Amino acid sequence: MSLGTLVPIINIIATNQEPSGNLWNIFKMSLNFFNIELNLTTLLIIVSLIFVCGQILIYYRQLLQVNLRFRFVKDIKEKLFAQLIHADLAYHNDKKSGQFLDTILIETERAGSGLFVITDIFSNVCLVAVYILMLVYISVQMTIYCVVIVIAMLFFVNKLLEISRVYGIKCVESNTEINEYTSERFNLLKLIKSNSKEDRETKLFSKIADDFRIINTKFAINGSKIELLFQSIMFTVAVVIVYLSMITFHLSVGLIIVFLFVLVMLTTPLRSINNQRHELSGMMASLGKVDLILTESQQDTHINDGDVTFSGFESQISLNNVSYAYIPEKMVLNNITLKIQKNEMVAFVGPSGGGKSTLVDLLMRLIDPTTGSITIDGIDLKKFTLKSYHAKIGLVSQDIFIFNDSVLNNICYGGDVISLERARKAAQIAYADEFIESLPEGYSTSLGERGVKLSGGQKQRIALARAIYKNPDILILDEATSALDTESEKIIQNSINRIKHKYTILLIAHRLSTIQDADTIVVLENGKILESGSHEELLSINGTYARYHTMQQSKRW
Repeated sequence: MSLGTLVPIINIIATNQEPSGNLWNIFKMSLNFFNIELNLTTLLIIVSLIFVCGQILIYYRQLLQVNLRFRFVKDIKEKLFAQLIHADLAYHNDKKSGQFLDTILIETERAGSGLFVITDIFSNVCLVAVYILMLVYISVQMTIYCVVIVIAMLFFVNKLLEISRVYGIKCVESNTEINEYTSERFNLLKLIKSNSKEDRETKLFSKIADDFRIINTKFAINGSKIELLFQSIMFTVAVVIVYLSMITFHLSVGLIIVFLFVLVMLTTPLRSINNQRHELSGMMASLGKVDLILTESQQDTHINDGDVTFSGFESQISLNNVSYAYIPEKMVLNNITLKIQKNEMVAFVGPSGGGKSTLVDLLMRLIDPTTGSITIDGIDLKKFTLKSYHAKIGLVSQDIFIFNDSVLNNICYGGDVISLERARKAAQIAYADEFIESLPEGYSTSLGERGVKLSGGQKQRIALARAIYKNPDILILDEATSALDTESEKIIQNSINRIKHKYTILLIAHRLSTIQDADTIVVLENGKILESGSHEELLSINGTYARYHTMQQSKRW
């Protein structure tokens, strides 16, 4: 509109005569209706007002775009995080965590930028349509010539845009690779330093970073080619227009100037559209990556929630002919049948790969049996809601999970409320209260990333206190003392003895000294139960357990 009002002004200045045409007549009638005198000053004031209105509209357009972009990014980050956090462990085990970090932190931002670009393209298309209508109003014939030339030459631009799409996909792949490598190496920092492999890792990273540089450079250069080709197109159009307007159509100087001015203004949204289509080629690859992970994680989620609230059990847990295979036809557990009584301590022993951890994952319902069933008091485990069932399970793993948070929040994690008194009682049972009180800020002390401020034994006692804080029906100790020294192991054993027969305890251990007080010891090997009984019963039959016991005794001495 502000450009359109320049036509009468230029005509008045150039010829000192009023322009003709329907729009001008409507404009004059509108001024007469409001008793406004028509002169150059009035025209300039109206043009200024229209310009201000245009700027206000542009501001609100940009406000809408920015809100759309960041709301989209927020929503897609939340959806992606929720989908991944709910996905089965089996899905995560097949992926690299760096891939997920890259997608959540980087690709969602690029996808959000893509939405911003799409709304910008829409705005520019509207501008292009208005400018073309203005050109048509000035000269239909000249506009047709312009459009034909531009369409013919944009064919070559589209060829370059296809190349941008290919480079965009490669950019996403390269970005994922560099994030996966960085995440993995910082997780393995202690291993790298202990082997003095810093230089090797730096060289490998340099190669990956160089590949990242090359592909992003190619993508950017292709964008420059698109810009140069577009400038050549618009220059050709301008030359043709000047020639035709002077030689063929004999337009007035005012109309030629306005036509060229509109044409110049038209180049801005057209250039933006081409550049945005180039950028969008890369951003759509990011959106495709996000969509792929959302689809894969949803398809690979097989642990379905039940509808029965689990409030604890009264009698026993039963495994009925349970088998499990990570890979079809390769059973990790084979036809396991076992009864676990309430408040019984049951220990699982056997060689690595025998199926102990898989059995615990099944009991926690992190995975479901391939065949067979697990029941609690006769109710299939699958019928319970996951939230209510997991609320009654405490876990202490060999992989110690400590958050970069206070001691109190670490102990209370998984509980229904945060209670200092309750946390202190749990810590006392786990023999952790004394060392916690000696920390600079006691239970308010921040433990650092992965509990870097604590020793291995202290971390394990925090983990045990966390499990006890939940007051679980089932307490699972998965190799809880495997990485501890003798003194720390003894402390954990004393803690276990304190709570024996208060909870149903499932204990996995390689050190037989940890499990000798168990009510039942189950020997697993090659996915099958070879023996079960108390420590004394298993020694008396002189079988596999007795052989393990003899081997460990000889190593000790």
